[in-house]
Parts: sequence; C-alpha cells; structure tokens
Amino acid sequence: MKVIQNLLYVLLGCIILFCAIIGVGTFFPQLFGSKEPESEPEAYVAEVSEEPSEEPSEEPPSEVSDNETVSEDKALNIAEDYFAEDDSDKPASGLVSGISSDFVPDETGDLKVDDALKKLAGAEDPKGEYEILSDEDADRLEDELSEKETGDDLEFDPEMYPYYQMLDKRGQHLYRQLYANAKALNDDFKAVEKDMPWANFNHVFEALFNDHPELFWLNTEYQARYRRDGECLEIMLSFNKTADDLEGSAKAFDDGANSIGGGASGSGYDEEKAVHDAIREAFAYDKGAPMNQSAYSGLVNKETVCAGYARSFQYIMQQLGIPCYYVRGMAGEPHAWNIIKLDDGYYNVDVTWDDSEGGEPYAYFNLSDDDLKKDHRRTSLSIYLPACKGGQYSGLEAGDEAADTASGNNASGNSASGNGAPGEGEEQENQNLPEGTYVSSLDEYYNACKNAILEQGMGNYSFVLYTTDKALFNKCIECYNGDGAKDGFMQEIFDSTEGATSMSVEASGQEEGGAYKMIQEVEFN
Repeated sequence: MKVIQNLLYVLLGCIILFCAIIGVGTFFPQLFGSKEPESEPEAYVAEVSEEPSEEPSEEPPSEVSDNETVSEDKALNIAEDYFAEDDSDKPASGLVSGISSDFVPDETGDLKVDDALKKLAGAEDPKGEYEILSDEDADRLEDELSEKETGDDLEFDPEMYPYYQMLDKRGQHLYRQLYANAKALNDDFKAVEKDMPWANFNHVFEALFNDHPELFWLNTEYQARYRRDGECLEIMLSFNKTADDLEGSAKAFDDGANSIGGGASGSGYDEEKAVHDAIREAFAYDKGAPMNQSAYSGLVNKETVCAGYARSFQYIMQQLGIPCYYVRGMAGEPHAWNIIKLDDGYYNVDVTWDDSEGGEPYAYFNLSDDDLKKDHRRTSLSIYLPACKGGQYSGLEAGDEAADTASGNNASGNSASGNGAPGEGEEQENQNLPEGTYVSSLDEYYNACKNAILEQGMGNYSFVLYTTDKALFNKCIECYNGDGAKDGFMQEIFDSTEGATSMSVEASGQEEGGAYKMIQEVEFN
C-alpha cells in the first residue's frame, strides 16, 4: 500500500514538473531555441505587399463593363491597377529622363500671378479616352485593322525634339507610328506596341503633340481600344477642319510662317527677337478663337491663345534651325510658353504675356528659371526639359535703350541727326550693319561706357556697343583682364558717385551682321 502511495506521489510530481515546463516555455520561448521575429508582423506584411505582381489581372475592374468608353480622368481612377502604371502628372514608369536632368522643379512656393496676365492662359491638356472590348470584338478588330504607317524609318534630332528622347524604346516606337499616321491623315489603325499601359500612352501622345507644331491639323483628342487583358489594339486620332484640304491649308500655314519669320536674320538672338516682335505685332489674344491649340490659329488666323502663340513661335524657330520647345505648365491657369536654346544656354520666353495690353514688351523675354518661377511652374513632361540658366541674352533690350540714350539715339535706334550712325564713333559705311553706338578706338570705347553708366546710374543692367574693327573688339573685351577698364572709366565714375560702395563691369561679345557686338554687364551699388 505504501508503495502505491509513493508511485502516486512520483506521478503527481511529474505532472507538476510538466506543467511548469509548459508555463516556462510559454513565457520564455528563447530558452528552448525559439526566437521572436526581429520585426513586427505588420512591417513584414507591408514589405510583401509592395512587391510588384508578376501576373496581370485576368479580369478588368468590375467598374468597367465590356465596350464601355470612359474619360481619361475616370479611367485613371477606376483602372489604376489594371491599365495605369502612374496616374500622376509626371511621366509613368517606362519613361526616362530627357535631354537634361539639371532642372529642379519648385513645387513648394506659391505662384504670384497678376490677375490681368492670369487671363491670358488657355492651354489645354491632351484629352484621351479608352474603351475595353469584349473578346469577340477584340478578335474582330485584330483581323480587320492594320498598322498602316509604322514610322520605322523615321529619326528625330535629340536637340530639336526633346520629348521623343524622354520615352523608352516602346514609347518611341509608338510615337513614330502616331507621327507617321498623322502625316498620312490616317485616323484609325492598329497599335504597333500592344504592351502600352494607358498612363504611358497618354505621355506618348503628349510627347508627339509637344514636339511637332507642324502637325497643325492634329487635335488634342484621341482614343484607344484595349483587350480585357490590357493589350492595346486600336488607336484613333482626331483632326481639325484644316485636314479637309490639307494642301491648301499647308500653303496658308507656310505663307503665314514666312510673313512672321521670313525677314529674320543675323545671330540666333537677332532671329529670336525679330520673330518675337513680329508675333506680338501680328497676333491677337482671343480665347474663343477656333483651333486655338494649333499653330495654325496664330500663323494663319492671327487670333489664338497661349498655346497658339507658343506653338507658332516654336515652329518658326525650328524652321530657322534654333532649338525651341513647347512648355506646359501653370501660371494661375493652365498655360503654355517656350524654352529656347541660344549659344550660351537655355532661356524661357513667354510671347503671350509680352503681348499683354499695357504690359512691358520684353518682361518675359529670355528669362532664367529663377526669374520665371515667381509666376510660372512646369508640369508633366515639361519638367524634364533643360534648366534655363543662360544670362548673356537676358535684359538686352533695356541695355540697348540705355546705350541709345547715352549716345543721343531715340528708341528706334537712329541718332538725333536721323542718319542712324553713331554720333561720336566711326561712320557705318555698310548700311546693313546693326544700328547702335559704334566706336573706332579704345578711348571712344571708354567714353561710351562712361556715358552709358553715368546716364543709367547705380543698379544691375547691361548695355551694348559695336565696332567693325576686329582688333579693337579684342582689345575692348580683353581690357577687363587687367587695369585697362578700371583706369579707363570705372575708377572715375566710382569716385564721382556719392554713396557708391562697389562697381563691376563684365564684357562679352560676338560677331553680328558684319560688326562686332560688345555686351557690358554692370553691377553698380
């Protein structure tokens, strides 16, 4: 009996020990080789959820039915995971940086836009819509449609057509097809690139539209049809009424362009200024103008909005061989302007706002990004255009006026005597030379600089002088490397000006129309 009692005690002890072991294991699992996860379960799950799915969805979103046509905005909202890789206003994945990556968008500052200028907007974003087809309709289209023009033999100069360079190989392939079929007036064709998500498709069309103002008959509206699995099948373009008689419309377009840019000559800057001034003279802003997103509305009808101003300016500069880009952005309202490349870099030009009633004619001519960012902001693909950092050709118009005043010239560039020659410098034997103040010796150069600065006073500005003597031109430019300019005129002006604390003058130059142009940049405080 006592033996049985002892066995029961042993059994009870084992049970108590076993329960104790279980309890310890529950609260201290690391004692038995088990480890807690190093991160919280939520973090691990989140990491997995960010992995891209390798398999496409087999069914379209339930919100979209077969053969339903939807607007771009609705499509990007309801089919974001199915068709759109990126529904933002920046390039979708599959698009790469453009010809320059040095522009840094300023997305934080508030735009300060004058109410009168804010009204001179009217740029429209390209408008697309897609349709999801039933399998039966998709199969039928697959058999009926052809690619028509593929554009496989086309090439586009990177410097002249930067938006093309922003696309990957598939995007460039589709761009070439869109361009070739638009040129051939084919408004319905099978896509050469079937793996083309809707967001990427939008950017390809935008790139085409931004690069080619000569496609004046192409509207901003377009459509695409997709299979249920996301395969792009059909593309439909839209043309305006000029396509009804394209030969006649093209002649009117060319005549209009020649009337604006035909007389432009000289340096790139001179041609740019001549075209800028001719557009201001010829165009009128009219928000109700027909085809106002096209260069045709400006160059032929002479009535347009900012898009027509910018695309007209772009087209003529392209014809002159000067890289000029169409820029989409915001300036209180959706707006369009240009970026142009001159020999020292890129500049912003807003011809529309320079044509504002009561405004300054060169207030938005050849500005840097820093100068423009107070009331302009780039959007979409335009943020991938080059940064505008040029300085040599900014503010020259104010400088020309200062030089004219210093030499006794009026605003037209003629001298007070009316003969157009520099009053104090050499005579212009060649009447085709640029009008302005000419010098024939280093002393005359020093005197002309002194007169211009004394007339203008303190501040930051520039002025222009000319000579026909190349050796003198080199001397004038080089005199700033030593004490020539300082001893020649700068010290005298500084000593005679009350309150002056510092003065610097920097000169640069170029050949222009048979003469040598000298640009003096002044900082006088």
